[in-house]
Amino acid sequence: MMITVSTRIDEKLAKEIEKIGIEKGIDRSAVIRELLYIGLKEYKLRKALDLVRERKITVWKAAEIAGLTYQEMLEKLKEHNVPFPITEGELIREFEEISSE
Repeated sequence: MMITVSTRIDEKLAKEIEKIGIEKGIDRSAVIRELLYIGLKEYKLRKALDLVRERKITVWKAAEIAGLTYQEMLEKLKEHNVPFPITEGELIREFEEISSE
C-alpha cells in the first residue's frame, strides 16, 4: 500500500529531480521514490557501519540492519575502512547470533 507524503524542496533540488526524470523517462514521483529508497539504503548502511566502528553491535547485526548478507557486510567494512578488530568475546557473540538464526 502506498501513502502520500508532501514536503517542500528548494527550486534547485526540484530541477535536479526533473532532470533525472527526463533522463530516465519516468515521472517526478517515481524519481523521488527511487531516490528515497537509495537514501534509506545508504542511511541504514552508514548507521550499521558507525555502530560496528563504535563496537556497539556485531557484524552479523550490522548486516541485518543494512539489509545485507554477512559476507556483503564484511566487504562494506573493508570498503569503508572500518577496522575489524575482534576480541574472543565478540567472536563468540558473532557465532551465537549466527547459530540463533
